[in-house]
Amino acid sequence: MLKAFPALIAMVLSLAGCAAKEQPPVAEEGAPKDRPLEIYWVDVDGGAATLIVTPSGESILVDAGEDRESHADRIHRVAGQVAGLTQIDHFVATHWHGDHYAGATRVHQRIPIRKFYDRGFPGESDYASKGDLQRAKAGIARYRETTQGRSRTLKPGDEITLRQSEGLPKVGLYCLASAGEFLPTAGNISPNPSCDARTSKPPDQTDNAQSVVLLLSYGGFSFLDTGDLTWEKEAELVCPVNRVGRVALFQISHHGLDSSNNPVLIESIRPRVVVVNNAPKKGAEPETMKTLMGVEGIETIWQVHRNLRTGPELNTQPRFIANPEGEAGQFIKASVHADGTFSVQIGGEGTPESYPIKSSKTATDESQG
Repeated sequence: MLKAFPALIAMVLSLAGCAAKEQPPVAEEGAPKDRPLEIYWVDVDGGAATLIVTPSGESILVDAGEDRESHADRIHRVAGQVAGLTQIDHFVATHWHGDHYAGATRVHQRIPIRKFYDRGFPGESDYASKGDLQRAKAGIARYRETTQGRSRTLKPGDEITLRQSEGLPKVGLYCLASAGEFLPTAGNISPNPSCDARTSKPPDQTDNAQSVVLLLSYGGFSFLDTGDLTWEKEAELVCPVNRVGRVALFQISHHGLDSSNNPVLIESIRPRVVVVNNAPKKGAEPETMKTLMGVEGIETIWQVHRNLRTGPELNTQPRFIANPEGEAGQFIKASVHADGTFSVQIGGEGTPESYPIKSSKTATDESQG
């Protein structure tokens, strides 16, 4: 059931690439039937590493932090000891910045990764300086060696085929944007009224603007991960029409930097819960936090770290911060049930904050009055 999304989701399904044409495999024997969908935000010091585990036990790791032993160790611990995985089924590199993809090799050495996806490899013209180009070439060479040249390029409209569990809603993972291109829009979708307040910034020339954007759905639940998408591209995602609709859970763009997190995006998707994957002195920046605190309908802001550069007025409540005093390696976990209810907690033993079903109109419904 995809009632939480606008009619564009039907187009996502119809436009999906060859991955969507494969017959979805059935759930593995022995997979617990009542297992929730789980999402883990691993602390990789202001990088990104988001682990998704479906009710069938299939796993998707979106980004893998930097090329550091500590980052790979933390991801391996959460995947193996906490989530009980023996492999990562799918790895998605949202873009070619080291704090997102470079840790994949070290992770693969600890727990095997079966399939790799990315936005496609960059060209030399994508880098402003020779130093950046050389670092990128070295990192991408390691990635190519790790993938053995078998990584798949995600295009807008692609669906990553996942195992389904009998008697449970479909788990869907869709690519809405990649390499600066977006899912085409249908002609019968009304303009997004939030775009009337759109403001502009100079276009971002870095690879952040090329980020893969993923939408995860399960029953009445939806989760949006925009990688490090920046201001102008965020606006393109929802203007002139909203390609996303409302979402229950949003992983903040670009760690909460003010060069991203365009208010028109956040106003358009109106998440109930936001997770900020920041570091003590990176991300959760003032304008972004003010935007989040001012958007109607956001019930909770969770942070991987307390921002040590600002005071309590620009951090969330202490009980929603996983690592309040520097680099402690604690993770945030969301558990999503078949009926669309979900909870979020700090670590494996934290007290869950519950989010029951909340009836609301979709963005498309509201745009049509």
